[in-house]
Amino acid sequence: MRLIYLFPMRVASSSWCLGLAIAFVSSTTGCDSSDDGGGGEGGGVSNANVSFHEHVEPLIQRSCLSCHMPGLIGGFSLEKYDEAKPLAGLIAKKTAAREMPPFLAQDTDECQVARPFVDDLRLSDDEIAMLQAWADNGAPEGDPAKAPPPYEAKLPGLANAELELEAEEPGLVDGTSDVFECVVYDPALTETRFIDGIHILAGNPQIAHHALIFRSSRQDAVELAGGGTRFPCFGNPPGELMHAWAPGGLPLELPDTVGMELGADDVIIVQMHYHPTGVAAEDSSTIQLRFTDEAPLYAYQVALIGNSSSASDGLLPGDGDSGLPEFRIPANAVGHVEEMVQPVDPSVVPISIPILLVATHMHYVGVDMRFWIERPSPDGSEPADECLLHTPKWDFNWQRGYMYDTPISELPYASPGDTLHMRCVYDNRLENPFVQEALDDLGMSAPQDVRLGETTLDEMCLVAVGILVPNF
Repeated sequence: MRLIYLFPMRVASSSWCLGLAIAFVSSTTGCDSSDDGGGGEGGGVSNANVSFHEHVEPLIQRSCLSCHMPGLIGGFSLEKYDEAKPLAGLIAKKTAAREMPPFLAQDTDECQVARPFVDDLRLSDDEIAMLQAWADNGAPEGDPAKAPPPYEAKLPGLANAELELEAEEPGLVDGTSDVFECVVYDPALTETRFIDGIHILAGNPQIAHHALIFRSSRQDAVELAGGGTRFPCFGNPPGELMHAWAPGGLPLELPDTVGMELGADDVIIVQMHYHPTGVAAEDSSTIQLRFTDEAPLYAYQVALIGNSSSASDGLLPGDGDSGLPEFRIPANAVGHVEEMVQPVDPSVVPISIPILLVATHMHYVGVDMRFWIERPSPDGSEPADECLLHTPKWDFNWQRGYMYDTPISELPYASPGDTLHMRCVYDNRLENPFVQEALDDLGMSAPQDVRLGETTLDEMCLVAVGILVPNF
């Protein structure tokens, strides 16, 4: 089986852009979601008595230490009281703004997702208030006897991995510019196998920003790499997207009866995004694979929808259009909206298809993206909406996929006659710090009109959907 585009879509080659960090990962910790927007207890604690060891340290262990440990990409450690105390104000500020922990999915007035996400990082309102009180009270340490057990970092890697593929040569990162490099890994299979678990072990977590994992034929990979195993890659995808990884991400472990095909003539190509640290550094990351013993009932595939550039592609009329709908974000526009719809064609999708995972994607001008399904009602009245994901405080640096934590029978689904709807909001002013940064990088001083594309000052409105295709 190969990647099947189940929905009528027109995703141009520009859908693989600078820093496409859609990370289809289970996430960074093992905390569960809850109805109040996060996991864990928070209510009932007197804010006047909040202390580090009893109240704050458990939250930091749960939602912060997967990145904020010595040597990890978080840049500083929060493991110990003496490390966290000077940053108490910053912790309170960033969590109150819901910038940290980096979990962009939120329940809003426009979108209440009906299912929990796997490994939800969000803090509840009570927990955020508790962190603020701790900072306001001078960040007291409290009684060390009330501290939680010492933090045990999750063992790196995929449980019961059957195959580990090492890079044949390391990648070198130097200078100040980000590096996008593709690495070929050859599993040398002798027969078709079905993957039910996949993971990347970063060789150098300080420079490994994210990675996209593709499946390709061996012949195509040889041509792309010029006979080597590493080559610069930017723009067009080097194969069929399978998965992605971001720092702190747990392995992708598919549900029982779900798998991804890998043939004897297939190789894996990983697009590594390296972020420089100011000194020369090397990375040689490892791919781990786990296989099912039998052909799965469902094939896990990634469908890309959106990036519509015209009415025939599903782009809806919007502000500033001159005549026909066009994807254009005027310079200095704030609150500019582009909306797109993609019908689920019964001739292409004759049955309901479960949706396991969703991820939104925009660039630097984007500030808010929502994805939902409009279902026709049985009596022909107004369609019933089901919101699948809302990222109302979009941040290009903290992209990831959101997997639903529910049995396959209870997953959301796309059915014949449904309409997939995307709404993207943009801020193309200097007041948007990402716009300012992008202009500075290009030596420009004033905002420009922005259109659909893959360069720094282009934009996107794209959703990646991890779907389960029946193998029968």
